[in-house]
Amino acid sequence: MARKPRVEVEGGLYHIIARGNNRQRIFDDDDDYQEMLKLLAQTKTKLPFYFYAYCLMPNHFHLLVERQQDSIGRVMHRLLTGYSRYYNRRHERIGHLFQKRHKAILCQTDEYLAELLRYIHLNPVRAKIVSDPVDFRYSSHRAYLGMEKSWLVDIEPVLRHFGATKKLARKRYELFVKAGMKLRRREEFYKAVEGRICGTEEFVERTKVRVGEIAVARRAQLKNRSAPDLQKLVEAVAQISSLTAEEICSRGKSTTIVMAKEAIVIVGHELGAGNAALARLIGIDNSTVSRRFESGKNRMKKCKEMQKVVMEIRMLVSKAPEN
Repeated sequence: MARKPRVEVEGGLYHIIARGNNRQRIFDDDDDYQEMLKLLAQTKTKLPFYFYAYCLMPNHFHLLVERQQDSIGRVMHRLLTGYSRYYNRRHERIGHLFQKRHKAILCQTDEYLAELLRYIHLNPVRAKIVSDPVDFRYSSHRAYLGMEKSWLVDIEPVLRHFGATKKLARKRYELFVKAGMKLRRREEFYKAVEGRICGTEEFVERTKVRVGEIAVARRAQLKNRSAPDLQKLVEAVAQISSLTAEEICSRGKSTTIVMAKEAIVIVGHELGAGNAALARLIGIDNSTVSRRFESGKNRMKKCKEMQKVVMEIRMLVSKAPEN
């Protein structure tokens, strides 16, 4: 059965759920929980998004995120890959830690923001881990109450929905959550329309139209844009470095070769090249291209030599004659 495409809308509010493979535990102790929080903070820095709530349960977790420029898929790939590597290394295990596909449900902000916040924070109560959400250490509930410093979640925009002053907003939020303890589980937060959208009929239809328009515009843009001549990138790097084209495209792992590959990936992405094409070009796996891109961007922040290489590649490629 074909997978339904994700609904990706910049500025959209997403309820994200990721589960352990076969519902196995993904957090064994406090160190595991803290590592996930650390990775969430790092991912938020690298691929910025607004982060409104989280709840880390023993075998799954919930996030409430407002998407910005980077896709939810990219954000979650970075987060889940990073945590899986940590967990498998620390606990000396192999294989998939998470189910292959996380859920990312686009939700109507004005209709569901407060409800989702409450729903996420009440997960430990519904699971009978605690009788009061304030006793659960691995959610953002305590930060909303002012019991912990809000170093990770963006609580201010949400608290404003509850009151004009922080003191009043926190009191109303606390009462709102306590009232929810008497309610049954909200199935719509799991089973959204077509598994992707949660909101009124009008919101769902409006979103479908918007997503369709984005898709049409993207296809037109790709159709009108000629494919980049990637060989020019390799030739440009060979021209400004001591490397040959064969060395650049080899499996070599010297610092010079790695920097050259990172520079090619950075400029290649700017020209519209896909990961698969870049992987074939420079002799790395598809999954490695994204890591080389992130590594190259970080290197550019600290290394003037890397900045110079990328700048010279851009100049040489722009001057190269068209075939």
